[in-house]
Amino acid sequence: EKLREGRIFFTVVAQSDDIDTEGALAEILAQCHEKLGKRVPKAGLLFSTIDLEHDQVLDGILNAWPNLELIGCTTAGEMSSALGYREDSVALVLFGSDSIEFASGIGRDVSKNIPSACRAAVESAAAKSDLPTAICITLPESMTTSAQQIVDSLRKELGSNVPVVGGTAGDGYRMVATRQFCGREVCSDSVPVLLLSGPLVYSVAVESGWEPVGEPGLVTRSEGTVLHEIDGRPALEFYRRFLGETANPSPDCPLAMLDENGKVECLRATLGTIDADTGAITYLAEIPEGKMVRITVADRGNILDGCRASIKKAFAGYPHGKKPDAALFFSCASRRDLLGTRTKEEFGIIGSVIGNEVPVCGFYGYGEIGPRDRSDEASRFHNETFVSLIIGT
Repeated sequence: EKLREGRIFFTVVAQSDDIDTEGALAEILAQCHEKLGKRVPKAGLLFSTIDLEHDQVLDGILNAWPNLELIGCTTAGEMSSALGYREDSVALVLFGSDSIEFASGIGRDVSKNIPSACRAAVESAAAKSDLPTAICITLPESMTTSAQQIVDSLRKELGSNVPVVGGTAGDGYRMVATRQFCGREVCSDSVPVLLLSGPLVYSVAVESGWEPVGEPGLVTRSEGTVLHEIDGRPALEFYRRFLGETANPSPDCPLAMLDENGKVECLRATLGTIDADTGAITYLAEIPEGKMVRITVADRGNILDGCRASIKKAFAGYPHGKKPDAALFFSCASRRDLLGTRTKEEFGIIGSVIGNEVPVCGFYGYGEIGPRDRSDEASRFHNETFVSLIIGT
């Protein structure tokens, strides 16, 4: 707990890798109660393996703290300062403050109407607070719909000056169905949000570790997530021009979308889905016509360097002389897959940069959300990146 100018902000983190729902719930509740003492949290984020009975976990948490503003999602791996990096675990972070307000909301059936679902999520949360929103944390679905359009719709509802940060839900790489949580409700195809208002101090950064290779090309024909042509030629030819005549697009060579200055704006990953007849490539998010793009490459060392760069940039952007009260991290399931046995090193890098006294929590999902840094107003949907969010008062 930090007391500065009369403002209190506290964060506690719990995690369990018990495969039994009752055991996992009992363990995270015991950890939280021990760390909280008599303090009462206002809000929480729950990151869970797909294999638990989620309604039972939510009921247990809300029975302990009935007024908790709680959202969450299923994942493809979890990390926290309580247990480190784990697969098939459950992690809970609780926030409390006498000056920061927290408000949760959810929009349902997002694949049917993205703007409507995002409007419902923001309006239901914003109605709980009279203060202007400082930041929005969201943990939406992305397998059934466009995560980039979700981010764009949230920004439209919140205003361009409010950063949208988070990650999209996962299901342990089964690629079948994910779950999102709000209060006691377990949903799918939804957009949960947690709005933070008041004298919040934060810093955010997005880095990947992938480096562009070859010359940039212009997207001349695309339809949503299907990229047909670059520079008037089949998209597959663009890959083979720089990577070899037999090369095929894959998760370890994502496509970088460039801004007007030629800098990487965000990455777009593919699972390797190509049309052999036309040379079209299907990605996990939209690549609009008129965008300049470049192929990127990385090895495990580069990927870990990207994690370090993200955390360092976020930490450097936090107000000098102030100690953060919490750190949240959102990494990509593809990074976990490519890192393999070295995945736990991403969590180790966190402590080496920000120290071991700041409560930390995060997860691996199917996409990441955030602006490139504090100076960038445009939150975007990313693939294969590491998003760092540091907060306090």
